[in-house]
Amino acid sequence: MRAIFIGQNAIAPPVGIEPTTYGLEVRRSIHLSYGSNLLTQIYPHPNYRLSVRSRLLVLFAAFCFATTGTSRALGPDSATSLGVAAVRFIVGATALFAITALIRKPHVTTATLPLYIWIIAGFGQAMYGATFFAAVHETGVAVGTVVALGSAPILTGMLSVVLFRSRPSRSWMLATSVAIGGMALIVLSGSEATVSITGTIYALGAGLGYAFFALASKRIVASGVPSDIAMSRVFALSAIMLAPTLFFVNTDWIFTQGGISLTLWLGIVTVALAYWAYASGLIHLEPRETTMITLAEPVVATILGAVVLNERPEVLAWLGIVIVIAALAYEARSTSSNMKH
Repeated sequence: MRAIFIGQNAIAPPVGIEPTTYGLEVRRSIHLSYGSNLLTQIYPHPNYRLSVRSRLLVLFAAFCFATTGTSRALGPDSATSLGVAAVRFIVGATALFAITALIRKPHVTTATLPLYIWIIAGFGQAMYGATFFAAVHETGVAVGTVVALGSAPILTGMLSVVLFRSRPSRSWMLATSVAIGGMALIVLSGSEATVSITGTIYALGAGLGYAFFALASKRIVASGVPSDIAMSRVFALSAIMLAPTLFFVNTDWIFTQGGISLTLWLGIVTVALAYWAYASGLIHLEPRETTMITLAEPVVATILGAVVLNERPEVLAWLGIVIVIAALAYEARSTSSNMKH
């Protein structure tokens, strides 16, 4: 199993697997792909306006990612989690391919990787999408999003230890312990109507799916495949894997006004535009800046759940949410400091 991610002759992960905040495994690889030495030479000292623009792009991406759960909750009631995930990936992959075709030079070549690496990445993203939407439906945006975001780095770290024999850092172990405690508080409040044990389990499944996606995608991008091409292919595979489910679930909602709006928003905004903006902004920012900016994602998702959807988790659940976000912030800061040095 270890060889699946690191290759037959590899001794260690190609870039260095370090459990971090949600999405940072792949997004850090995107940083490595876009922020090459050549770009560093071209832009050694970005001016103030360029730096502000880059921060705004990354912040815009975080806001796009954060709207995923809320937009799903505002969509048609007849929509199923599998159906929503499938159409999101279909539209998102199509839009990503379109963006890639517009900005990518035709003579660019990509590395060759075993097919199973791509399949694992696509499966992980498909698993994440389906279970995340189920979690949001069952237990709400605030709780579902924070548990998924909080469990992803924990599960990624555990897989890293098993697959790569990597020794977790003290900061990661501390952040993980705190995050587990926060999620335990959320689960303990499950007797309340606003928190569902089933939804929490779905959210943990989303975290596991993202862990597989992150590890496999990191291998893909580290091999030299440009991140825009990599993400286009991975989301296309996820769409292919989930597309057959549309034959077994209700799809009438897709052709309604609300269904069309939901489909376009999830595919174009939360997939295509979000990944494009993130990758574009990363070129001129240091990792420590981007990791902290992307922490806006769970914060914004929680606020949207409370303000837009009028979600009112009990005090114990809110305390757990705050603890998980604090743990993510601590680990992001620690990991970014290590990368800087």
